[in-house]
Amino acid sequence: MATKSSITLRFDYRWIVAGLLLIIAIMVLLWRPWEGRYGQDARTVTVTGDATIKAAPDQYEFYPTYTVKNTDITVAKKEIAAKSTEIVGKLKELGVADNAIKTTINNYPDYGQNGPTDQMVYSLNVQITVKDTALMEKVLGYIETTNPEGAVTPQPTFSTEKRKQLEQQAREQATKEARSKADQSAKNLGFRVADVKSVNDGSGFGPVTPYPVMAGDVASKSNPSTEFMPGENDLVYSVTVEYYIR
Repeated sequence: MATKSSITLRFDYRWIVAGLLLIIAIMVLLWRPWEGRYGQDARTVTVTGDATIKAAPDQYEFYPTYTVKNTDITVAKKEIAAKSTEIVGKLKELGVADNAIKTTINNYPDYGQNGPTDQMVYSLNVQITVKDTALMEKVLGYIETTNPEGAVTPQPTFSTEKRKQLEQQAREQATKEARSKADQSAKNLGFRVADVKSVNDGSGFGPVTPYPVMAGDVASKSNPSTEFMPGENDLVYSVTVEYYIR
């Protein structure tokens, strides 16, 4: 009668784990993941994509300035404070919100042609922000009657909300143009565009060309409101992209 025999194999799992760790270490050394996919000598190409979005402004900012001169500082302070109260009160009557009006008062010695005089100058700077076109025209008509210094024309701008919307549109156009430029260079110069190495983008506002209205241009108080044409603003956006190439 035959006798059955069996063979028992015993493994020391510590050796198995050690072997696997050694293999992993060798693979890591070969792949060098800390150096990235591309080495320090990898070739790159840098392109810039540009986009210009034209849009009508949805916000208008006024910056009228008023000054008072007097040898009596107390009197000058009262006069400039009264001017501020008068203007702010009227703006509120027209419908301008409290948080859309900002006033600052500065003072400094008066300087004439022959040097400093004995008068003190108090300057009232008013910043007014409105988003409604009808209200903007009312504010413009009122400011023209207050005899401010310099121009009374509002500055057409984009609100924060609208600027973000326009930036999204411009960014999409600019990034597509950057990729198109890279592909065109690859076709002409005989390389292939690979991964993106870096992206640097930014935006800014282009020139605004409203019809200027100076305080002294108002012919008479019987026709204080001057037509204002805000036109369009340019949102200029650029994206600079650096690609790895092969």
